Amino acid sequence: MVEQRDIGIILESPIDWEKFRGKTVLVTGATGRLGMYIVETLAHADIEWNLSLHTIAMARSAEKLQRVFGETLGLPNVSTIVQDITASFESVPAVDYIFHTAGLASPKDFTENPVGTLWGHVQGTRNVLELARKQPACHVFYVSTVETYGAWEHDEKIKETDMGLIICNRARACYPEAKRLCETMLASYAAQYGVTYNGVRLCHTFGPGIALDDGRAFAEFLRDVVRGEDIVLQSDGSAMRTYTYVADAVGAMLLIATNGENGAFYNVANLDNLVSIRDLAELIASLDPRQRVRVRFADEKSKLQYLPFKLAIMDVSNVQALGWQPRVGLKKAFQYTLEYLLQNYEGA
Repeated sequence: MVEQRDIGIILESPIDWEKFRGKTVLVTGATGRLGMYIVETLAHADIEWNLSLHTIAMARSAEKLQRVFGETLGLPNVSTIVQDITASFESVPAVDYIFHTAGLASPKDFTENPVGTLWGHVQGTRNVLELARKQPACHVFYVSTVETYGAWEHDEKIKETDMGLIICNRARACYPEAKRLCETMLASYAAQYGVTYNGVRLCHTFGPGIALDDGRAFAEFLRDVVRGEDIVLQSDGSAMRTYTYVADAVGAMLLIATNGENGAFYNVANLDNLVSIRDLAELIASLDPRQRVRVRFADEKSKLQYLPFKLAIMDVSNVQALGWQPRVGLKKAFQYTLEYLLQNYEGA
């Protein structure tokens, strides 16, 4: 499912692959759009540089693992664990790195399953940290979100040390508050047990592997093109967002895991891909190969729990200082994603 083109984009980041030599790496949420890229890239790197690197892909569904990875699961240094992230980690062997990407993260999840969203992140992260604290050499890489910054009313870019308001007594807060708590859990396990970790805060990362029913605005726009339906805006479309192609994001993640500062979170976003919701809708509509899709405004408000505040535009100077530069522009990123969706969901 991961194109060789995208593996090449990831490998353009100056990742220190020697850090993985002879190591065992656990990837949680392995069939998600981030996890599958990490697994495939590690498998490729193992072959390319003879790293003796063992990758363990953890996911809830054996069927989906097979569908996503196919022949990759036949490689001698790739194995799987089928379980929910909230279940006991009794069957997990000793590992050197954990890339923790598992957890619900879409408006559909926040609307229909806020409790599952909350506890999936919190209990899953607790399981990861309990595993890591029993293995002194194990390093945890955590995938967090721009939503931890909360409401941001200023024009200047937000740095990793900034933090804004989140109204916690609303179900929609299940996601950002869980992510904030998980970051605190990482710091607490580091302070009390010496667990090493670092991580990333992402903003609107997408690409092949995204589900048609994801619920985020850009995913709905792509779904409409696949179905040949008009894109319907639920707002005036003036909100600005940055969009990062998944291969660029995963390149940053692997770079941070190997070269980044212990205990630090890094902002990752492609600031060249800053666009309004309205302009993004028009761009995605223009990519329709059949030219049937138009953009119009909704007659009534959607029931999905979209983000209720303005997102920060992140300062990415710290990850750039490590040598990261995104490669994929806005139009190409959505072309690649739409091609995947049309191949896999035609007629859905």
